[in-house]
Amino acid sequence: MTMQGVIPVVNTFFGAQVDSTSATFVVFGVPFDKTSTYRQGAKQGPAAIRAASQAIESYCLQEEIAADAALLPIADIGDVNIESGTVQSMLRGVESVVSQIIQSERIPVLLGGEHTLTLAAVRALPRDIVLLQFDAHMDLRDKFNGQEFSHACVQRRIVEQLGPDHLIQIGIRAVSKEEIEYANKQEITFYTCNAIRKEGATTIAHRINDAIPPGPPIYISIDMDVLDPAYAPAVGNPEAGGLTTSELLTILGVIAPRAMIFDITEVAPQYDQGITAIAAARIVTSFLCLQAKRRGLGQ
Repeated sequence: MTMQGVIPVVNTFFGAQVDSTSATFVVFGVPFDKTSTYRQGAKQGPAAIRAASQAIESYCLQEEIAADAALLPIADIGDVNIESGTVQSMLRGVESVVSQIIQSERIPVLLGGEHTLTLAAVRALPRDIVLLQFDAHMDLRDKFNGQEFSHACVQRRIVEQLGPDHLIQIGIRAVSKEEIEYANKQEITFYTCNAIRKEGATTIAHRINDAIPPGPPIYISIDMDVLDPAYAPAVGNPEAGGLTTSELLTILGVIAPRAMIFDITEVAPQYDQGITAIAAARIVTSFLCLQAKRRGLGQ
């Protein structure tokens, strides 16, 4: 099966095939960072994550998964073709590719790129989707630098589309007054890093999982700045006091098997020596293996 609107890449995630015909998981990159406001470079994220994936071990032992990502039915179809280089062009392109993957009953795995891409993916999904956003920031501003479609506004646009009860934010620690007032007014559920550290990642993970009824599909979206800069220094907007990689993986271990789509964003690789890209590749690998365990794959 050939996906429309993508440009193949030479170095794929874990060296995966390009043809998605027999794949369960379809990976593609979104090399875009036009609305980045502090440190640009996330457009290099997909290539860096792919390169890191080929330098780490593919076998996963997290949560007794015992699965080998290299044996999973993965296709990496390349990068979305962003024809005009504008945010609207990116949104159209990502929506189209995600729609094709969902219609073919496969699981999209998006490598960003800036976090704005999540809005495009949401547009291609069922309206009952529940978005779990791992992020240092709420991204709930109405406008930022005069733009409505920005990495700082993406969750505001998603709430307007889906409703506030379809968003759960995890790892929050950097907000504006406008955002916290909006979140409280809309009764958006969010968990700060302090709350996660105080109550424990496992407790919070099960609370989140139990709060989502069995029916609605789950979208997991990870902005790498959810991690403390000690673990992920190469991101667009680093914020001190973040989650550890272990805490993130603990939460992921509980909720990832229920997800129908996954993205990872905001790796800006020029700001370190590969630490952040390696962490991102491990997080993607863990997601794939958690899904594989549920499906009986990769043993």
